Amino acid sequence: MILQKMLRKLILTLPLLLLVLAVSAQGSGSSKSKSKDRFREKDDRRFPVRLENTKELNLPGTDYAPIFYDNGILFVSARGKKGPRSERTGEPYEAHYLSTFDRLGALVGPAPFEFNASKKSNFHEGPATFTRDFKTAFVSRNNNDNGVLRGGKGGKASMKIYQMEYGFPDWTPPVDLPFNSDDYSCMHPSLSPDEKWLFFASDMPGGEGGFDLYAVEHLGEGSWGEPINLGPSVNTPKQELFPFMSFFGSLFFSSNGRSNTMGNMDIYFVNDPLKRTEEKEVVNLGEPFNSPENDFSFITDPDGHSGFFASERKDETYGKSDIFQFFAPSGLGGTGKPEVNRAHINVIDEKTGLPLQGAEIRIFQPTDDGFIAGNNDFYEFDYIALPDKPDVFTFQLVRKDAKDMGKPDLFSNAVGAAQTEFTRYRNYLVMVSAKGYTSRDRFLVVDSDEELNLNFRMKETPPCLRSGGIVLTTEFNTRIANASVRFEHRATGMIETARTTRNGEFDICLPRDGEWIAKVEKGGFRSETFRLTAGRGAAAYEEVRLKPLEEGVTIAEAMPLASGLMEGSVFILDKIFYEYNKATLNQGAVRHLDNMIEWMNTYPDMEIDLVAHTDVRGDARLNQILTDSRAQNAKIYLVAKGIDESRISAYGKGETQLRNHCREGAECSDEEHQQNNRLEIKIRRLGEARRP
Repeated sequence: MILQKMLRKLILTLPLLLLVLAVSAQGSGSSKSKSKDRFREKDDRRFPVRLENTKELNLPGTDYAPIFYDNGILFVSARGKKGPRSERTGEPYEAHYLSTFDRLGALVGPAPFEFNASKKSNFHEGPATFTRDFKTAFVSRNNNDNGVLRGGKGGKASMKIYQMEYGFPDWTPPVDLPFNSDDYSCMHPSLSPDEKWLFFASDMPGGEGGFDLYAVEHLGEGSWGEPINLGPSVNTPKQELFPFMSFFGSLFFSSNGRSNTMGNMDIYFVNDPLKRTEEKEVVNLGEPFNSPENDFSFITDPDGHSGFFASERKDETYGKSDIFQFFAPSGLGGTGKPEVNRAHINVIDEKTGLPLQGAEIRIFQPTDDGFIAGNNDFYEFDYIALPDKPDVFTFQLVRKDAKDMGKPDLFSNAVGAAQTEFTRYRNYLVMVSAKGYTSRDRFLVVDSDEELNLNFRMKETPPCLRSGGIVLTTEFNTRIANASVRFEHRATGMIETARTTRNGEFDICLPRDGEWIAKVEKGGFRSETFRLTAGRGAAAYEEVRLKPLEEGVTIAEAMPLASGLMEGSVFILDKIFYEYNKATLNQGAVRHLDNMIEWMNTYPDMEIDLVAHTDVRGDARLNQILTDSRAQNAKIYLVAKGIDESRISAYGKGETQLRNHCREGAECSDEEHQQNNRLEIKIRRLGEARRP
């Protein structure tokens, strides 16, 4: 029993970062590896590499091992204020944190990330890697059996790589991979783009020195090959750690055993690491990536134009190690090139089979939640009042027309064809539009080496008599949101309805020609009617002005009436789809909150309540804690974007205020439960709008 306690203490007090970096104090020495070492060529002066401390992620202490996850960065940190601490460093046990990108590509304040929320570990969480769909994770952890720490011969602490799958409601229990051992460490996993190879660092017997880099083939269905040492071209008698396999065939890693070091651990890369050659060229990334201190855990985006790494460089960090971001507009010289697939796109008329010339082709890289990598989106935001609660609104995502998504990437030629290339192992959305035809789109996963043939059969748009316009206040030109527009066809009595968007605009397709009478209504205003004659040709357009019911209304009084932004108004963010037991903001939540920032900047005295709710699944006490965290994370985001924290109150309601029948014991689908997972924004105080 005493031996078990001593062993447990030994394992717990040996943190990941010191385990892998303390060896750098031994000095760099000379390299006996069979490789040609050189420094990366200096940057083109026109496109220098820019480096900056990612201050949104770093706190005093240890921050390292960034990896792209969904729409953000997952990393390892020892920032926790509560719980047990390492006796060796005095820091808390290392854990995962997640920071998401906003619509402009900036990172927001990180939140804790638990792979297995139901089993919080009392050991270190380490570097991770994911499959492209983010549904499978490989994570470095202290050697453990279902949460119980274990040691090998002589009580030596070891690290293992564990595999987990994401499925509702949480990540599966970790699976110990077959090449792990109680007697040596395997850690720092990185998947190849085709997901067939897992690269990692290990001090298993038979290597070149301390920790070497290995690759193991994934044979499918939980089966793995034998680990392959990358050989003396890559590995040295000292330490090789933190492998990262890029999308363009270059393996990045850190080493303190090569002759061309700048000091301690440096970042290197080698192209085609699995290529069977006796000698490989290993390139030191040089400045600004490397410094006299430890530089490690390097990653890049799929193009090599930006990325992150960790460093202990002096006078530039907030703590022991910080995460830095780099920007390389012309890429990283000397690295490999992404593999591409040639694609043939054919556009024809569905009815006649004839080719369509001049069709517009747009190619996007979408995220899982419908947004596009970069600054453009598929959607515009709108909000609509609930039928029975005119002061309660839900946000909506409205798909943009093709014409509002920027210039086309391609046009079909005289035979309805276009050609392009798609980078392998990425997802795309191809949208085709043509005048007189309904737009078509196709989601594409490029995961093989075959040429692609994409055929779009375009369907003619039904005859449509368009009517649109804008609704404003009579005196102040304030746009009126959520006004109803009711069209009645005089000859047949047919009724069609529309409503104005948050910009006061409406657009409708009327199915019959002839005369229509339209009535425009909005609470707090007098209704107005107008006539229009629908026919072939140009679309009808109307500018409608509504007068407030009360005389002498000021602009400060008219604006809330028109927009729906009033004291007491509630806006429900119910399309953000929080993961079960997770408090992290996702892309949908971030984009919705951006609208709140716009309003709070327009109304500088506005004060709001952020109230988070959850469904009944899970423990009620933990659900209360979870909603408190969700609300606080939303507040942190708004404050990070410049909103004074005194204007925001944030709290959770747990599972106490359900929107539907899904109470404890009720049979409900996941979608029905998700209706109760929401964030509500209540306007506590409005104030006057800032003058333009």
